[in-house]
Amino acid sequence: MMGMGEKLWAMGRSPSQHMTLLVFGLLSLLTGVVAISTLAVAGGGGGATSIIMAATVLIGVGGFFVTLALFLGAYAATGDSWTTTVWRIAQLLAAVLVLIFVFR
Repeated sequence: MMGMGEKLWAMGRSPSQHMTLLVFGLLSLLTGVVAISTLAVAGGGGGATSIIMAATVLIGVGGFFVTLALFLGAYAATGDSWTTTVWRIAQLLAAVLVLIFVFR
């Protein structure tokens, strides 16, 4: 039976699963930001705290999955060419920036 590390490695190796993690994370981030923006436009009401809580959870989940997809993509990239190395560094830098700006 595969452990958690082997499952994550398999997700990073498969481009379709890698893109699924990335798209799910980006959609979750977008939904959370839109929910908070809607409250800013429409004004807070009786259910404002529950919407803020749900939006915060969505942003956290989205940030986790985007960071996971970027780290796995950088870790699973193969090859020693110059472009592959630059791509890996760019993915790691983007993952660190997501960690800094989403989870501050």
